[in-house]
This record gives sequence, C-alpha cells and structure tokens, in this order.
Amino acid sequence: MRTPRAPSDRAASGKAEYLYGNTMLRRQRLAYGLAPVIAVLERYRHAISPLLAASGIPRFAIEEPSYRILFDQELVFIRSALAVLQLPAAGLEVGREYNLALFGVLGLAASCAPTVRELFRTVPSYPSLAWGCIEQAVWREGSEEYVAFYTNDQVGDCAPFFVERDITATLNLFRQTLGEQVVPVSVRFAHSPPSDCVAYERFFRCPLHFSDTVNEIRFARAVWDAAPPQANPMAYRFFINQCRRLSTVMDEPLSYADVIRVRLRTTTPMPSLGSVIEDLHLTARTLQRRLQEERTDFATLLREVRIERARELLARGGMHNDEIAHYLGFGDSSAFSRAFKSWTGQSPYDFRRDHDDGQQ
Repeated sequence: MRTPRAPSDRAASGKAEYLYGNTMLRRQRLAYGLAPVIAVLERYRHAISPLLAASGIPRFAIEEPSYRILFDQELVFIRSALAVLQLPAAGLEVGREYNLALFGVLGLAASCAPTVRELFRTVPSYPSLAWGCIEQAVWREGSEEYVAFYTNDQVGDCAPFFVERDITATLNLFRQTLGEQVVPVSVRFAHSPPSDCVAYERFFRCPLHFSDTVNEIRFARAVWDAAPPQANPMAYRFFINQCRRLSTVMDEPLSYADVIRVRLRTTTPMPSLGSVIEDLHLTARTLQRRLQEERTDFATLLREVRIERARELLARGGMHNDEIAHYLGFGDSSAFSRAFKSWTGQSPYDFRRDHDDGQQ
C-alpha cells in the first residue's frame, strides 16, 4: 500500500513518523460485518428483514460465516439503516458495538498480540476478514501515536458515519483490552459537529474537535506499548496463520450445498427441508434453484450426510440404533435400519460386526 498523505500540518513538517496502515475497502465483504448496525436497529425496534431484502441480502447471510456480499449492497443497507434510525450520533452508537469477539479468529489473534500497537495493526492487516471501508494509518509524533482515517469517493455521503464508527470502534477495542480508564489525548473530525455533542463528550472524555482538517484519534505512547492481558506469542502466531488461510478462502465462491451440509451435520436431530428453509429465511423455490445451479438437491445432500454420520456413529460404538435414528432424523430405529441397508447393502448390526472385526 502507498504511504498515505500526512494527516496534519505538523506531520507535513516532518515531526510525525508513519508506522503502518492499510486500505480496508474490499469489493467482497463478510455479511456478518453488518451485525453492529443490526444490533442498533434492533435496539430501536426497527425491522431488519425489509432493509436486507432491499439490499439483496438474504436474512441467513448475517449468521453464515462464509457468506459474502458486495460493498455496494452494504452501502445500500447502511444508507437505509441511517434513514430509518435518524440518529445524529449513529456512527458513535454503531462503533460502540465493536469488540474483539466480533472479529472471530481475527479478534482472537489481535487479543494475543504482544502490545496494543500490534493488536491494532493485526485487524487492518487482514481487511477481507474485517469490515473497514476507509483507509487508516498509524503515525508517531513525540510522546503520542495516532490513527488517521482517510475517506474515499466510494463511501460518498456516508463518510462522516464511517469515520465516527471507526474512531469509536478503535477506542472501544482499546478499552476492552486495557480497561475503561483509557482516554485519548484528543479526537478530531473533519465533518461538522452534531447539534448536541454530549454523547460524544461522555464517551471520549477528551478534547473533541469538529470541522477540522483531519480525522484522527490520539493516544499516549504508553497506551500503545501496553501488553494485552491475553498476550501470548505462540497463540498469536497460530491464530495469524488461521487468518491467512481464511483470507484465501474468501476468494472462493459461496456454496449453498456446503451451507446445507454444515446445518445437517451440526443439528440434532438432523433437520428437515422445512426446518432448513425456515432457518435460512429462504423460500423452498429459492433454495431449490440455488442447489440446482450447483447440480444437487436437498434429498441428495440429506442422504449423503446421513450415510456419512451413520457410519461414524456406528463405528464409534456405544449408541443404540434408536439413538442414531433420532440423531439422523428418522422416526424410529426400523426406518433407520431399512435406510442404512439400502445405502450400504448391510444392516447396522452387520456394519458394526465387520468394523469391530477389522479393528481386532
């Protein structure tokens, strides 16, 4: 990435040193990144489904780890949400919803970093696993280090919202790591002040500047040097490697068949088509069309996973046929036994016997 322009007159004069940064905007995004906005919408009792539908985002996408949406869809949803909320401090409210757990394995990696400086550096290092859309860079100047935020044409009139959200989220992550006593040296916003700054003053508890030339939040160097309570070099490297792999997976297209397989494998008893449709907030016709595009159907996937799990459970031992039948979604053990024999040519009893003989 290019070194960003100096964020202030003092930086331009050579007193500030650029440390690191990244351009966060990616065309494809994890749908779960909308969760903080949805949390605020639900707090104010606004319906979520119409806003998602208007953005072309299925309801189940928010809870599906691998579901990606386009930034254009996210922006449509954000604009719709802001229009519904009508909150002058929407960026502040949404930003306060951010915490390390929200970032999944990326948050785990960050929490194990050796210093807060590295904790903060970790998140923008994997933009495909985060949800930023404006550039950010960390600078050092004397006894302070600060994060500068740079807007772009893609965010358009939502720029003030994203700046407030990201600056607020930054402080929230610092306080989650080191405690509520963390207070910035100062916070600056390039956009005009809201009609009422009380909420901002209560949250930031430091000098606030609006209509400035920059967007930035400053902290004393001692804050950046502090070690997170969970700092662990080995765990940090382990989770970073997971982040690298997940970033690669982000380039692969979403498979509805894999989404169905996961739900069949992890739900007890194994769900019916009706239950899956309800869980995914889809119509039967939509799901059927999606699976047809992948050259499969629900019955094929159900049979595939049932065979896989039946073999695993029978080989494991210690479970009666009626228990396995319940797990696989059959009405009784007789129905399970008939199905298993049709799949494999063996009864559950014969399969167990052959497996046990092979283990001896």
